[in-house]
Order: sequence, then structure tokens, then C-alpha cells
Amino acid sequence: MSVIAIVGMGGIGKTALTQFVYNDSKVKEHFNVEPWVCVSDEFGLFKIMKTILEKVTKSSSDTTDLDEIQVTLKEKLAGKRFLFVLNDVWNKNYVQWEVLSNSFKSGVQGSKVIVTTREADVALAMRAEVIRNLLNLLEEDCLSLFTKHAFPKGKADAYLQQEALGRQIVEKCGGLPLAIKTIGALLRSKLDVAEWDMILKSELWDLPIEQINVMPVLRLSYKHLPSHVKWCFAYFSIFPKDYVFEKNQLILLWMAEGFLQEQGNKTMEETGDDYFQALMSRSLFQQLNNNKSCFVMHDLVNDLAKFVSGQCTIRLEGDCSYEIGNKTRHLSYVKTKFDSFKKFQPCHMATQLRTFLPLELLSIPSCHLSKKGFEVTA
Repeated sequence: MSVIAIVGMGGIGKTALTQFVYNDSKVKEHFNVEPWVCVSDEFGLFKIMKTILEKVTKSSSDTTDLDEIQVTLKEKLAGKRFLFVLNDVWNKNYVQWEVLSNSFKSGVQGSKVIVTTREADVALAMRAEVIRNLLNLLEEDCLSLFTKHAFPKGKADAYLQQEALGRQIVEKCGGLPLAIKTIGALLRSKLDVAEWDMILKSELWDLPIEQINVMPVLRLSYKHLPSHVKWCFAYFSIFPKDYVFEKNQLILLWMAEGFLQEQGNKTMEETGDDYFQALMSRSLFQQLNNNKSCFVMHDLVNDLAKFVSGQCTIRLEGDCSYEIGNKTRHLSYVKTKFDSFKKFQPCHMATQLRTFLPLELLSIPSCHLSKKGFEVTA
């Protein structure tokens, strides 16, 4: 087994490149098993190994014993050539990686693990044999990508003034594909020269990223959303990073929250579809491979949704108790096999709570709360 690390800053295209390789027909033919695991910033060794095991076996596991998972995983991988993708890894703990990789050693020669990360130290901790550092796009490639998303049919011939302004806007994107694609999608619906000039001169370009927590270009994209769609976008912060959501389920949630406004003779579902397309046309989320009903949002866009939502929407993960208060309206948590009541104790501070949304990242046949339940007050 060998490790390949793809390293680069957020929005540079690490996941997109990995997906391109992962979905190649020759790659699919070469490997027997190809689990893809979204790790993100919470590296739980047990959780990751359990996720890999469930994807390898294509069934859920009730075990809570790490040793048992290791043994079972070794058995299932024995004699097989596998490709594992660990997407968006942050943990630099060498010892934890050793524990994880020991379970992979029963695979046959030629097995691979692809790791995407923003941290070069992660690649070193995982003892990557090949490290590919993704660099910012060259100017010519930036302009080509921008033109594809900003102009009708991907051609700027009939828009010479906009093309000149576009070159200046692209310079501000710093060669990041995600930024270029997002700003291009925003400008596609604004072909008036004055609007392009206004976006070029926006003060948001001058704010330090630390001050707004997301790239200025993404903040700009949110600023120019129709006001009635902004609530729907902010609601995405209820989903954890890398969460795969279904279009119809999302529209039903918007309906339940009262975010959709009546539009003539249209049904609420049709209005929800209009809102959905307004967000998708701005590249704020993408379709999941070839699945027409499932979508996923980039981590940085998820950060933007969390930023604009503030305390209004909270995900019950890690130590978030300090965030929950009387401003909290929407609360979600990812279900596990057994959830103790202690996990939900901070919820009593959410005196104006309207939404409590349990989510599933894995196929879990049943979910149990401890004997102690919730006391609901009016």
C-alpha cells in the first residue's frame, strides 16, 4: 500500500482533481474496492475506521470496539487491491495514522490511499510516497475558466467592456478555481457594465479573510443574492461539512420553515425549485457525480453559510455549548447508534428553538436516546 497526498489551499481544486481520477473507468476496473471517506476537521479514528468498514462491506456495523473493527477490516481487505480516498484531512497525529494504516496492510500490492489536505505536515505524518502540491492557476487558465462561467455560451466576443473589467476581477481571485467559478457564475446574470464595475470596486475585496471568515468573493456572491433567497442559503449551515443533501428533501425543509414566498400560480414546490436553481446557478453547491437528486457544498461555502447565519443556526458537534443561546432558532445533530442525554444538555439554553433536525451521515438502522428524554415547555 502506498499513500498519495494532494496538498493545496481551500478552493484550489484538490477534491475536484481527486474525483476526476476516482471516477475514471480505468481506475474503477483496476481496483476491487474504492471507499471515499470525507474526514474534515474532526479526525475521529474510530469513526473513520468504522466508516471505511461499512463502505467496504456495504452494510452497517453495531460494534463499538476499535480492535474488532481493525480485525474485521483486515479480513475484508485480504487479497484485494483497494483504493481509499480520505478527503480533507487535518489531523497530523502520526500515531493515529499508524493505527489506521495497519488495517490496510492485508491488501495486495498496488493498493493506494489518496489523501487531500491543506496541510503539508499531514502528508508527512501519513508518510506519503507521492506529494502533489497544487498551485494557483496561471493567468491564461484563470481567464479561460472565468469566461466559461461569466459569459453566455462561454464567449466574451460581444462583451468587450465586460471582458476588460473581468480581467481585473480575475486578478483579485488569486488564481483560485473556486473563487473564479463563483464570481463568474454571479456575473453571468449581471451583464450590465455598471454592475460589473460596482463588483470590481466593492469594499469587500479589501477586507482581510480573517475578518469575515470566508473568501471575499464568496461573501460578494452572498451579498448579491435576492433577499428572499438569502434565508434559504443561510439554512445550509444546519448541515455538517461534506453532507450530501437531496434536492426534494431540502425544499420540503424550506417549506416547513416558512422561507418560501408565494409566486403567482406556482406551487410551493415550484417556488422552492426556483430558489434552488438560483443558488445552484451561482455555483454555491454542486451535483454529486452523476446523481441528479443529490448535491454537496464546498467546505468554504459551508463556512459562509455558518458565518451569515450566526447563532441562529447551530450544529450540535464538538463543544458548541457556548454558541447556543436565546438567538438559536435551528439546531441539528448527526445521529449515532446510541446518543446519551448529556450530549443534548446545552439545548435548554435555546429558549426560542423552532427546529430540531436529526441527520444521518451513514446508514444506521435504528437510533436510541438514553432513558432520560427531553422536557418540552411552551
